[in-house]
Amino acid sequence: MKRLVKVRHRQPVGPAATRVGAVIAAVAITGGGIAACSKDGAKDAMSTASSAASSGASAASSGLSSATSAMSSAATAPELRYDVPGGEVILDGDVAKTFTRAGGEQKVGRLTAKPEQQGAGTVFTFENGNIYSSTATGTHLVQGEILRVYNQNGGPTGSLGYPISDEAQTNGGPQTASGGWISKFQHGEISWLNQGDGNFRETVSPK
Repeated sequence: MKRLVKVRHRQPVGPAATRVGAVIAAVAITGGGIAACSKDGAKDAMSTASSAASSGASAASSGLSSATSAMSSAATAPELRYDVPGGEVILDGDVAKTFTRAGGEQKVGRLTAKPEQQGAGTVFTFENGNIYSSTATGTHLVQGEILRVYNQNGGPTGSLGYPISDEAQTNGGPQTASGGWISKFQHGEISWLNQGDGNFRETVSPK
């Protein structure tokens, strides 16, 4: 006859039980840490995504604002009114911009006459210079001794044609030898240069 033997599983006691308990506790703590880290990671990811979206929206808003400002500036060019012999003249667009950029009335003076059509463009005469405007060359100021020499050579209907740039300093400016001012035209240029002794001389250089 077979005998039935019952085997009982004994719970560990002493140091062994302590080790098993420690392992279980460590696993529980680690699991909690993993869960906590997982939650923190999700929060960080959501925060990063939110920050990126906010930055993108800010950049788009800034770009739209800049474009709107540029369009507004272009649409609101300065407008100046002068009473001259023959009636009132309104300066606007590129002529007003060139006049203002050159220093306005403090540098160029007031308009003294109505605009005059010369050749393919228009001449605006001021107390201290002329502004020349044409479709082919744009709008530019000529003044001082260069204007005197330009007029002596026939102005815009002469051999040089209309100016293609504003007057600019050259070769280090008027305080240096061979330095001074230069204006460029369709068919040449005029310079007004220091001869090295404080005296200046014009040079007309046709193309």
